[in-house]
Amino acid sequence: MVKLFLVEDEIVMRDGIKKHIDWQGEDIEFVGEASDGELAYPMILDLKPDILVTDIKMPFMDGLELTELVKKELPDLSIIILSGYDEFAYAQKAVSLGVTEYLLKPITPAKLLESIKKVQERIETERAGGGEVDWSKEAEEERRQLQKLRLFSTIVMNAQPTSEILEVARELEINLTARHFRMVLLYFGVKGEAGDAFSETRNNFRKALMELLDSLEGWYTFDRGIEGFAILISSGDENECLSEGLKAVINLVSRYPQAEYFIGVGTRVDRISEIRATYYEANKAFSRRFLMEQNRVVYAEEAGEETGKPLEKIDINAVMTNENVRKVLENFLRTGTLDEVEPFLEGVFHSIGEQNVRSMIFLKYLTMDMYFAMARFVNELGGELSALDELCGGIDAVVAEMAGAEEAGEYLKRYLAEVIRLRDNSSAKRYGRILRKALEYIDENFQREDISLNTVSSVANISPNHFSTVFSQEMGVTFIEYLIKKRMDKARELLMTTDLRSSEIAYQVGYKDPHYFSYTFKKTQGMTTKEYRARGKT
Repeated sequence: MVKLFLVEDEIVMRDGIKKHIDWQGEDIEFVGEASDGELAYPMILDLKPDILVTDIKMPFMDGLELTELVKKELPDLSIIILSGYDEFAYAQKAVSLGVTEYLLKPITPAKLLESIKKVQERIETERAGGGEVDWSKEAEEERRQLQKLRLFSTIVMNAQPTSEILEVARELEINLTARHFRMVLLYFGVKGEAGDAFSETRNNFRKALMELLDSLEGWYTFDRGIEGFAILISSGDENECLSEGLKAVINLVSRYPQAEYFIGVGTRVDRISEIRATYYEANKAFSRRFLMEQNRVVYAEEAGEETGKPLEKIDINAVMTNENVRKVLENFLRTGTLDEVEPFLEGVFHSIGEQNVRSMIFLKYLTMDMYFAMARFVNELGGELSALDELCGGIDAVVAEMAGAEEAGEYLKRYLAEVIRLRDNSSAKRYGRILRKALEYIDENFQREDISLNTVSSVANISPNHFSTVFSQEMGVTFIEYLIKKRMDKARELLMTTDLRSSEIAYQVGYKDPHYFSYTFKKTQGMTTKEYRARGKT
């Protein structure tokens, strides 16, 4: 609610304005009046109104002199001048003093109210942008991140015509008209923390990374949640400043103690339709994170070369105690993706060494050991091992008929892919439980000022960006949109069932600033709180 002060020496005019406008109904507080500027000046400084309506021609101190004085003390005060003098000099002076509106007498209360409402709306809009979180901007940003993620999926799947991709990218301010493209995949983790759990360190890194890459021309970030970040470099420069950009990212990671990273860099391509290829190459390099030490950059050109330490030469005693493959597989089972199954297994076989792969004894042992690791993981998930054996083949028959590395690789690829699908389905059910918990928390705490995507995801113990994705997929709206609707539903209920003032209702539904509540209500409901309440009384 805005506050208004009136200065008018003609008592009939002053009373007409004061009595013929329903101030409370217009969500305006009429805080005072005076017959001249001299009387008005100390009252205005004391009451600090948002809007001053004043006549120009008054005894003792006229409206222009009053305006000049109060503007020095209250520079944000909006002033509406009423004048019976249609003279350019008055209007020119009023403009130089920062007067908001200059209206000529005679003027009806209805016409004056029209101008006051314009000023009121501007004030409320300005207030909405400061002090309190602007939920409309938060909602827009959340929607934008989800749209970027959908665009990323569309690009790498090549699932839409180029013209449609370009249109969506243009709306998201992503330039896809460059001559060259390259995909980079980034993993950022904190030692001792689960990949999808809530983490202040990862939240802070995400914000810092977004700010950093926004400052690099042609670098666009897609937050893939637990799968890390995808970075699309769209450039006309042959160099693409690739090394400088990666160096900046690595320097950023170094600011976070206990953090680790892994970066896979795809090859450069020249067409939008080929971005899928550079993503595949980046993914191939990125999958090496399960086989190599962390904190390094691997380029697609290196992915086919020997990486990591090969396992020992065939030695049955050493093989029986070697846990390298088992450990990397167990790690992959928890955090790897379906897209990475093939390059991951290629990397495993490559790291073993050609001599060992040629040994059927070792090959069968390796296949059985990886099978048992996957079987244990399936049991942990509560899955049916027999169903997977039926689908992919039983280990006994596969090992007995195995003729070489190609057959072993194909079997392990099929089996590993099915286990990852089983894991993802199990995760979806888990996220369903998490979502129900989050909804219960929102329903019980939506009126709290400090509720946010961050606080709710913290309660659910899931990273905010991943929670946002899961929430929107399941609910059909973003978290912010759901929260605002919850608050507005309660506000409508209170307006119709109580005599509480709008400012009191604002506090009860989670808004510390009544002005921002009124702004949000009108924006989302298409009418003021007064208009909504009046509908129930007709």
